[in-house]
Amino acid sequence: MHRSLVSLLLALPLLLTAGTTDYVRVSLEPPAPSPFRSISYEVTRRAPATTAVHRRLLPGDAESLHGLGLLTEEEAATVDTLVRDTDAMSLPDAAPPTPLLGQLTWVVSLRVDGVAHEFRCTAPENLKDRRYFKLIDGVRRSVKAVTGELPFRNVFYEPDRRGWVNVISVPASRVVIDGFDTQLETPLYHYELASGLHTIQLTSEDGRFTRDYQVKVEPGGTTHLRVDLR
Repeated sequence: MHRSLVSLLLALPLLLTAGTTDYVRVSLEPPAPSPFRSISYEVTRRAPATTAVHRRLLPGDAESLHGLGLLTEEEAATVDTLVRDTDAMSLPDAAPPTPLLGQLTWVVSLRVDGVAHEFRCTAPENLKDRRYFKLIDGVRRSVKAVTGELPFRNVFYEPDRRGWVNVISVPASRVVIDGFDTQLETPLYHYELASGLHTIQLTSEDGRFTRDYQVKVEPGGTTHLRVDLR
């Protein structure tokens, strides 16, 4: 069975001679099974354009679902500043040998000016050193702001037994449905589900609030969930 892998690839401006690329690569291993073999968020600079790509690949598929967009000069500069401000090349490991159940562990690999560096961190949103969370969250947000989300469509649902759910929360939250980590965050729109009752668990990005909600999805209908977790 494939383990779901979320990877973010950020290609930084070329600081070396032609043919050498500096980069930072962040990979996340979720604690829950996922139908996707890989999920990636990429920001790549090839002068004069900077592109953002969001990909999701199912096991056995040769072609991934993907969203593509161009970053403005200001957006690209924001990503560059993010890498510098977090001093990513000097961040040490911040992960226990065995993470607690449900905690996410990130592996960050970088190469700047030909020097490679790699570190691991678990549950960056809970670490005292906020640079870990700032780096990982910033790259994901930069990509999703341009490409949007790629909701999973379950091809095993019969057409007349499908429905959708929209989830909006304050604050923004990670979405788990029926124990399945969607790896998506609110606001979430037009997420496809089998008709019937479902349990939606929302956890705020800082981990302070977790709430469970039961919703009913009607065939061909859209259920709206708007909540304040505070």
